[in-house]
Amino acid sequence: MATTAVLALAVVAVGLASLQPKSKPQSVNELPVARFVYDADNLTVVFNASASSDPDGSIANYSWTFGDDAGAFGEVAKHVYAKDGTYKAALTVTDDKGGKNSTKKDLTVSMKVVPVEEQKPVAKIDYTQEELTVEASGAKSRAPEGGRIVTYSWTFGDGTSAASVTATHTYAANGTYTITLTVTDDKGATDSTSVTVKVQTNPIPPPPPHKQGPPGLLHAIEIHEEKANRNSGLQNSLDHLQQNLENWLDKHASPP
Repeated sequence: MATTAVLALAVVAVGLASLQPKSKPQSVNELPVARFVYDADNLTVVFNASASSDPDGSIANYSWTFGDDAGAFGEVAKHVYAKDGTYKAALTVTDDKGGKNSTKKDLTVSMKVVPVEEQKPVAKIDYTQEELTVEASGAKSRAPEGGRIVTYSWTFGDGTSAASVTATHTYAANGTYTITLTVTDDKGATDSTSVTVKVQTNPIPPPPPHKQGPPGLLHAIEIHEEKANRNSGLQNSLDHLQQNLENWLDKHASPP
C-alpha cells in the first residue's frame, strides 16, 4: 500500500509540473532588407537606399562601397567616379538590433562627349565701374576647342550697343541697367550672358565757409580734411560733417 501511495503522489507531482507556465522563448531578430536604386549622370552617380526596410524595427545605418575603393554612409550618397568603367556598388544596412544585410549591383558609367558640331562658345563678362562709367570686357569668353570667337556684341540696357572685345560706356543718368554680351564663334554658334549694374554719380559738396559755424564741428571738418587724402574711408564722414555744417549755416543765416 505504501509503495502504491508513493507512486500515486509522483504521478500527481509530474502532472502538476506539466501545468506550470513555460518560460517565454527569446524573440529572434528578423534581418533588415537592403535595396537601392541609382541615377548616373556622366561619371556622377546618386545612390538611394530609401527602399530598404526592417520588418521588426528600423534601420540604424546605411554603409556604401562604390567598387573603386571609396565608400560613404547615409540613406542617400553621391559619388563621382574618376574614369569610365563598370563598378560593383554594395549597400549594407544595419537595423536597430544590430542585424545586417547587404546587396550589390553592377553599374557602368562613362563621360558623354558632346560632338564638336554641338559644342557652343561660353560668354563671360568682367567689368569695373566708376560713377556713371562702366568698362566691360569679354576677353575671358571662350570658344570650343579648336575654334575661336569672331564677334562680340554688347547691349547696355539703355538702348546703346557696341561690338568689340572690350567696351566703355557712360550712362546718362543714375539707375540700374542690364549689360548683355553675345559671342559668336567661327562655326556660327552663339552664347549670351548678362550682368546687372547700378550706377550713380557721387557729387562732392562744395567746402563750407570756414570760421563760420560751431567751433567743434569746424574742428572736426578740419581734421577730416587733413586725413581724407590719406584715408579714403574718411571721405563719407567728411561729406556728412560738411552737410551738417551747411544745414547749420542755412538755419542760422541772417535774413536779407
